[in-house]
Amino acid sequence: MQMDRKLTLNDGTELDGEVVETESRIFFYVWGLTMASVFELMNDPEKTERIKWVRYGETFYYNGYNHLASVSEETGGMIAGSLRKV
Repeated sequence: MQMDRKLTLNDGTELDGEVVETESRIFFYVWGLTMASVFELMNDPEKTERIKWVRYGETFYYNGYNHLASVSEETGGMIAGSLRKV
């Protein structure tokens, strides 16, 4: 896992990943997992209700994103997806 970026889901699950927030959703990017395992994690509203992202020592929190809107497998082993509030 990269030491400069980490996503922590509401249940304590830690992922090597990043987040970008827009007005209507968050986009997440995860490395080191399969698309199926990322889908299973991010499709659980209890796990995504609160997401903590630490990047280069800064901490960001994303609350209420509980609906998986998309997930896809990208080049280089990255899994990308988005969550929105329902």
